[in-house]
Amino acid sequence: MILVVDDDKVLTQLVKTLLEDAGYEVRIAHDGESAYKHLKDPKCRGMLLDIRMPGVNGAELLMLMAAEKIEVPVIVMSGFPDYDEEEMKQFPNVKRLFHKPLYPEDLLSAVNEFVVK
Repeated sequence: MILVVDDDKVLTQLVKTLLEDAGYEVRIAHDGESAYKHLKDPKCRGMLLDIRMPGVNGAELLMLMAAEKIEVPVIVMSGFPDYDEEEMKQFPNVKRLFHKPLYPEDLLSAVNEFVVK
């Protein structure tokens, strides 16, 4: 199962459709708190994560994952240029960083590379 976490409901639905069409099981969360509950599911094999969200944001969720040793691979999606690859290296789970707008073929390629079906 792949977890897609973003407060943009249209984007999460589009990404969900893309991944399901590629054969993945997908769950959606619109904030870090809801996402955290899904991360505890042993079926969770990867996460696509927005950084800026209300409540528990993506960076806070990544810190929580590191503190609790949750080793799910993460692909970060950011709509803001103030996050870069170098900054994301502080989080061991982060495998890639994409800036929005997202390109479906790039996103799917990264998921296929880092997430086990």
